[in-house]
Formats: sequence, structure tokens, C-alpha cells
Amino acid sequence: MKLTPSPDGGLRLDVEDKSDWQLLLGILHDAQGSGFDLATQVGGKMDQAADWHDWVDYVIPDLREGFLAHLKTLLLAIESARLEAAGGPGCVRIPREDAFHWYGALNQARFALEAIHHFGPGDAIDPGSLSQASLHAFIRCGFYSAIQNSLLDHGLE
Repeated sequence: MKLTPSPDGGLRLDVEDKSDWQLLLGILHDAQGSGFDLATQVGGKMDQAADWHDWVDYVIPDLREGFLAHLKTLLLAIESARLEAAGGPGCVRIPREDAFHWYGALNQARFALEAIHHFGPGDAIDPGSLSQASLHAFIRCGFYSAIQNSLLDHGLE
């Protein structure tokens, strides 16, 4: 897979084969597949506050709705590009107006993987000490981070 800036100010992901499509759809799985709920996690220690019930009733549903909007944007972009390419080589465009959604969805996936695998700071990780599942998750986190960095460089301003 190749990631390049597009002439319109967004990004272009050139997908080379079926495994690239699976990797992109894995963003959605990583963000939600394990039952991780970022909206609840954002509150941190709010559950110890007196107004926790207000947070649960008014803030968390709005957060969850926003996070789902990020994921829906990705799903639509990836699936429509995959269908157009008939599952073979193709391209996913990330227009400038969708960059925020992509960034948010990638963040959700990275936070969920961190919650599951407890990587901690990147420079403190010895990939050789990770289980096979954690190593694969660590590599995906790096891939997601690379896309986020490109979004910051070319999509988000």
C-alpha cells in the first residue's frame, strides 16, 4: 500500500491487493471489535465525581455519536473504493473534508489497541518481547500513526 498526497490537498491510499483492503478494514475492527468504548473512557475519573450521572446522560451519548461518525466515514470510503476495484488493486481517497474523521477513527483504533495490549511509550517497547498478537497490533498502531502524521502534514490544517 502506498500513501501519497493528492492534488486536492487530501491523501490517496493506493491499495495493491486483498490484504491491503483487510488492513484498512482492520481500522474499524480495532476501533470497536474488542468492545472498547472510547466515549466512556474519555471521562477518565469522572465516575468518581458527583455529577457522573449527568456525564453519562448528556456527554457520553454525544461523544459516542461523534466517534461513530468517524468510523462511518471510513467504512463508506473504504467499502466504496473496494467495490469499485472489485477487491483488487485500487485507491481510497481521503479528501481534505474527511481528514478529521479519518484522524479520529485512527485514534480510536490506537486507543483501543493500547487498552488491550498496554504498550506504553513507543521507545520503551521491545518488539521481541511481545506475543504474536501484540506484535501485530503494535505494527498496526505504527501504520495508523503514519497515516495520522500524513493527515497532519497534508489534510488537517
